[in-house]
Amino acid sequence: MQSSLSRNLFAAAGVAAFLAGNVACATVIATFDDLPAPPKVDSSSSLQLANKNSLSYQGITWDDGFDVVGDEHRVDTVTPGPFYGKPHSPHYFVTNQGGADGLLITTDMVLTGAWFGPNEYFGFGRGADGITIVALSGATELGSVTHALDPVDTGQTAPIEFVDTSAFLGLSGITGYRIDRHVPNEFQVNWVADDFQFESAQAPNPPTLVLTGIGLVALLGMWRRPSGSPR
Repeated sequence: MQSSLSRNLFAAAGVAAFLAGNVACATVIATFDDLPAPPKVDSSSSLQLANKNSLSYQGITWDDGFDVVGDEHRVDTVTPGPFYGKPHSPHYFVTNQGGADGLLITTDMVLTGAWFGPNEYFGFGRGADGITIVALSGATELGSVTHALDPVDTGQTAPIEFVDTSAFLGLSGITGYRIDRHVPNEFQVNWVADDFQFESAQAPNPPTLVLTGIGLVALLGMWRRPSGSPR
């Protein structure tokens, strides 16, 4: 009896391990470097145009207020001034078109992080000094993460920093996100962002997997037991 129980528990652990390996989270990273019609690296365009008139990119619907910007784009092209922003991945990043506030991202995937920074205009004034990412279920706010952006203006392209939103993994019913900005004045209103990382699913925790495995092994034992055999 004991050896049979041990075999069943061993089998349950095996099933649990199999489930853990096959219910993994799939990671999606929006780099904006693989868009089908990006602007030149010294210019910018709306994400919709860069994506051939579609707001669906990487299986996610993006607000029409997102602009795609090349890493050699400058506001001041005469002096010339500093680059507008610095991407995390090779050549492209996004910004809030015209300083728009409350840009929406529509997806049921979990946003676990993204890279953000203030933009640089002419070398004597940066953009927004903070952003808040709000997780939404319809119009309901489920949670938020606030991150301060570097306020020290050196006249050079601002650094880009990782904003950790992995706390959203603990939320359920997510349908999208809203990006709010904090601005020091009415003129410094832009931010830059890159490499939005999403997880498409959450794996069950280990106790759940073990219980599931035990249940499957028990069902397997019942199926294998010959009809009329002693119980």
